[in-house]
Amino acid sequence: MEKLLVGKSLEDQLDTVIKELAPKGNISYIVLQFDDEEESTIIASKGENTIHSSASLIKVLIMEYVFHLARTNHLDLNDTVPLSRTPRVEGGGALQELVAKHSFSYLELCRLMMVLSDNIATNLLITVLGMENINARAEQLGVEEIELNRMMMDFEALAEGRDNRMTAMALARLYKHIFECRDRDAFGREMWNILGRQQFRDILPFYWGEDVRFHHKTGSLDRVEHDGGILETFRGHFCFILLMSDTDNDRGKELGARVGRIMKEFVEEALP
Repeated sequence: MEKLLVGKSLEDQLDTVIKELAPKGNISYIVLQFDDEEESTIIASKGENTIHSSASLIKVLIMEYVFHLARTNHLDLNDTVPLSRTPRVEGGGALQELVAKHSFSYLELCRLMMVLSDNIATNLLITVLGMENINARAEQLGVEEIELNRMMMDFEALAEGRDNRMTAMALARLYKHIFECRDRDAFGREMWNILGRQQFRDILPFYWGEDVRFHHKTGSLDRVEHDGGILETFRGHFCFILLMSDTDNDRGKELGARVGRIMKEFVEEALP
């Protein structure tokens, strides 16, 4: 991918705030401009090929696989899955508040997984789709650096060293694929709209205001805070991804909010 020289000033600004707030953290970011059917242009990046624990950003891959199966007539989005198919876990979402007699469609599970970051919805999808099949889809898309190796909230697997992983660059490639599908068919439009209804806006879009639509997903674990997605502006579409590991969560959210403000101001005001 081509990298713009003008982005060096953005990198300098981002590196300054990173050194201020998370000098010992493992921080990766990438800012790209997206155009339909054209190769993305990198504006700024740091550690974009560094592997991080993916936290809930792995859910973007799971959503894409569900809609891929629906598009190729291997799955009906209206078919239902009983809540009893997977054990109850804590963390984000609403399904932990329900009794096990409910069933949900694949479409509803995707919406819950993405908009509310529901962990039970995610585990239901992993159970019925198969972890190995989801990873095979990542390889097919050329984002094999995104790996699903455990269920949500499986801390035993985490203690054994089995974690879900990704790089900022691989996530950017996945988002580019979803971006190019957004006007292709009903499945692409639904994925795009689901990303635009994300309810967690406390990292990159914190200072943007509620009226600014960001098609994104967040992720959080102990000492991990991530955010990444696509911003629509009058200058075009820009992909912002920020992965923060080995950083206190409160400090990570503060850093993410400041990074988001700097990124948005740069692409709207400083790009030629």
